[in-house]
Amino acid sequence: MKTSTLPKYRCAIIDDDRMTVDILKNYISKISKIETIHAFTDPLQALSQISENDLIDFLFLDIRMDISGIDVAKVLRNKVKFLIFVTSYKEYALDAFSVDCDKYLVKPVLFPDFLNAINEIIIKDKKQSRKPVK
Repeated sequence: MKTSTLPKYRCAIIDDDRMTVDILKNYISKISKIETIHAFTDPLQALSQISENDLIDFLFLDIRMDISGIDVAKVLRNKVKFLIFVTSYKEYALDAFSVDCDKYLVKPVLFPDFLNAINEIIIKDKKQSRKPVK
């Protein structure tokens, strides 16, 4: 079996529900091309600890927390490559896309849906990086 030497995509999770954080960490551990580098249940702690030097590719973010996930996204959006909201609330989808999110997943998120979202983003990114500059 050939082992990939490509660097893994680096992920951070911010959700005030510990069980959701654990589920997402478990999902990420099942996908060889991504890894968890940060996981927070406190959005304020996440804001203070995530820096531009972290090089985060995927940020998985809840919306309804002590600090709105939309507000967290506004602060962190330029520090992450891809933003995926994972929330129980369908009604915030338009707000989520206003902060340029890449995907919006509604809980409960099943592993096949999670994997599909990751793969869609990676495939789209690879296609865009191959386009010639005009």
